[in-house]
Amino acid sequence: TGWRVEGIHKNGIADEQLQFTREQGESLAELEMGNLPPFVQIERTLLLGLEWQIETRVIRKTPKGSAIVLEIPLLKGESVTSENVRVKDGKALINLSPQKSETGWNSVFEKQNTITLTAPDNIVRSEVWRLDASAIWHVEIEGIPVVHHQAKGRWLPQWQPWPGETLTLHLSRPKGVTGQVLTIDRSQLIVSPGQRSTDNQLLLTLRSSRGLQHKIKLPENAQLQSVKINGRSKPIRQEGQFVTLPIMPGEQQIELRFQQTKGMRQHFYTPRVELGIDSVNTHIEVRMPKERWILFTGGKAIGPAVMIWGILIVIILASVGLGQISLTPLKTHHWLLLGVVLSQVPVPLMLCVVAWFMALGWRARMSHDISALKFDATQIGLGLLTIIALSSLLFAIQLGLLGHPNMHIAGNGSDSDYLRWYEDRTTGILPQVWVYSWSMWIYRIAMLLWALWLSFALLGWLRWGWACFSTHRLWKTLWTKKAVS
Repeated sequence: TGWRVEGIHKNGIADEQLQFTREQGESLAELEMGNLPPFVQIERTLLLGLEWQIETRVIRKTPKGSAIVLEIPLLKGESVTSENVRVKDGKALINLSPQKSETGWNSVFEKQNTITLTAPDNIVRSEVWRLDASAIWHVEIEGIPVVHHQAKGRWLPQWQPWPGETLTLHLSRPKGVTGQVLTIDRSQLIVSPGQRSTDNQLLLTLRSSRGLQHKIKLPENAQLQSVKINGRSKPIRQEGQFVTLPIMPGEQQIELRFQQTKGMRQHFYTPRVELGIDSVNTHIEVRMPKERWILFTGGKAIGPAVMIWGILIVIILASVGLGQISLTPLKTHHWLLLGVVLSQVPVPLMLCVVAWFMALGWRARMSHDISALKFDATQIGLGLLTIIALSSLLFAIQLGLLGHPNMHIAGNGSDSDYLRWYEDRTTGILPQVWVYSWSMWIYRIAMLLWALWLSFALLGWLRWGWACFSTHRLWKTLWTKKAVS
């Protein structure tokens, strides 16, 4: 009697260490020399995510050599899940052996709107609190200030309260903001018109936050050919104008191929495809057949421009000006016909032809009393310029009769074979673009007529050119032999 024993279970089994405490009687005990009472630090880390948990560590702060038996109160709503930890009356019974420096346990924690932590007002333990809250929770802190705000690059507030101090955490889950669960990051429509049908390829890059089924509406009279999701073919059928796609969470690459019964026409429009939701980064590409002569392009999206019409305006103005010069027999319509076809050759060759006519006209008016050296140099230069000019005309005829017309198409990486449009944001329906073109036979016939006209006109111009070239004489002797006396 007179002693209290701690460390014995109800079933009579004892822990590794037992602690005996003398019970004071009515008479005052004499003072005796003894060891310092045990002192520990309790670290509680609140893990608040989808599920709430608490990690608790008990760390010895006094020297080793004596056993420590403690009753540590649990938080409201805390349930210990670790083995070998006994709980009695809402307290965890902790037993530290003389050589053991720390212990701990894990617990599940009941979700609640307010968490209150109070430091014990005693001399055997102190507490440290940490909060590891997920981004799905909004936390308002009331009470003592934070000692440390971050740990390992993330927000992990820590408190070290004095005895009796209180910390209150008010937690709430932010309400979700309404919005779409499916996003199309990129869409590309590749149109390949043929003589009697048009092949279309629709490429989609999309992201989804959950699994769902999404419908895409194809144009009228379109026949679905195949569907691929992430490179794998899927047995998906067309229901009227709609194609239902199975969407999985995450990013996916989708490819749809469908065919239309109408082919290339004089005024061709891309198909109307409804994606069902808004999208960004829309690309449209039309792969033109080789037998079409592109004249105009258009559409709301940013795309190619046929620059030849701006060049023709410059040629018309230049033809009017050159037709007023009396050095050559060419009138405005002659210069215009020459300029239209010479627009297919590089600009330096075009300027050589113009310079050739002007040089011959200037040669006919050149004075005959210039020095022999200048005269002969002029003749040589005219001869070389004649060769270049006639070669340029022959090159233009070859391009017109055998080559493809250069309509100077530019913009968004386009050329005569690939016409590309781009729109940064669309409202559920892909923009429709159009191409106005003629059959290449019309261009060939026009070039044939021009070649026939040039052959007859060139005969007259060559006669005029020879007359200019041989004015006064063809050549002057640079030196003469002296007569022998």
